[in-house]
Amino acid sequence: MKLVLTAFLPFALGYFLSFLFRSLNAVVAPALRAELGLDDAAIGVVTSMYLAAFVVAQLPAGVALDRFGPRRVAPLMLLATALGAVVFALGQDVVKLSIGRALIGLGLSVALMCGFKANVLYWPIGRLPLVNAIMMTFGGLGAAMATRPVQWLLVDFDWRQVFLGLAAITVAVAIYQLFAAPRYERGGKGRLADELSGLMGVLRTPLFWKAGLAPTFSLGVWVCYTSFWAAGWLRDVAHLDEPSVGVALFALSIAIVPGYFFSGTFVDLLHRRGIRGGRVLLVYGMLFLAIHIPIALNVTAAPKLLWFAYVMFGGMSVVCYALVTRAFAPELAGRVNTTLNLICMLIAFVVQAAIGPALAWMEAAHGLPRAGAHQVVTLAVLAMQAALWLWFASSREARDLP
Repeated sequence: MKLVLTAFLPFALGYFLSFLFRSLNAVVAPALRAELGLDDAAIGVVTSMYLAAFVVAQLPAGVALDRFGPRRVAPLMLLATALGAVVFALGQDVVKLSIGRALIGLGLSVALMCGFKANVLYWPIGRLPLVNAIMMTFGGLGAAMATRPVQWLLVDFDWRQVFLGLAAITVAVAIYQLFAAPRYERGGKGRLADELSGLMGVLRTPLFWKAGLAPTFSLGVWVCYTSFWAAGWLRDVAHLDEPSVGVALFALSIAIVPGYFFSGTFVDLLHRRGIRGGRVLLVYGMLFLAIHIPIALNVTAAPKLLWFAYVMFGGMSVVCYALVTRAFAPELAGRVNTTLNLICMLIAFVVQAAIGPALAWMEAAHGLPRAGAHQVVTLAVLAMQAALWLWFASSREARDLP
């Protein structure tokens, strides 16, 4: 129990905050439109600044994690998040909101990676997929808090007060991490040149790309939709009103929990029966590709159920972090995980920032209705993912990940 409270829970709470902040703009978007006059494209760009900062921070943060450990890195980064939440709460235009959102993303850029690094340090390596999956269920809980609960708060408080309150909570979690987490024995004893050399070794390993690119690309698309554009689809294609969108987003956020949890659980159980984790990961990828088809066909008969399945199956590919990490030495865990996360968040940033302008362009230049424009976007991201998963399937090394 002591290990849970010191080496697991502090970082799980950090990831809870990461998903809460990541998903929050989808709910406060109507308030931003009403108060500041922002359109969907502007809100999409502001929201994507979280992911842009995420991308920039990944590689240096991975080196810092392996050099200094999660106890030193995580609290410092969370303080940057708290500052960003204050800046966002005080923002009056796109520039200030973007700066605040970027600081939030910067601070939370290694929230999950700190947890993964702690899991590598303090838990048996064979149980890594399961422990990682349990930690990631906290992300689902954070996403759930960013939906209906936030809408309820917005009845009595404005969005600025919500962000200020979250800033205070973030500082409290940072203090908990600093005082509760175990000390990292390595503590910066290695040379920085050796740390960078290890990172380059990861990048030069063919298995890293064969096994990691397809699932992290799909995860990037998944992050883009779960954190923002699923709400746009529900409004533009399914024509749900705001309360119904809030209920749907709450259901979607709950779907993250079984997706994350069972992804690691199944791999753990099947691994004991001799079934390779890479083969299970490939099945997860195929399920996620399949659920894109009714979304691309604009099936609106049961939109909440459809997106529940999208979120659950999409989250399962997150087990790739544990599977790829196990193929490298434990001291490289921070760099492996943050490099995978770099790919994921780079894709999420590009797709999230591009969808708004793409929808507007297809409407203005080609006369497509909004629902038809969503359909074209979904087909495009499906085709790109399918090509990468085909590459994964053609690699015996990737399929045979333990």
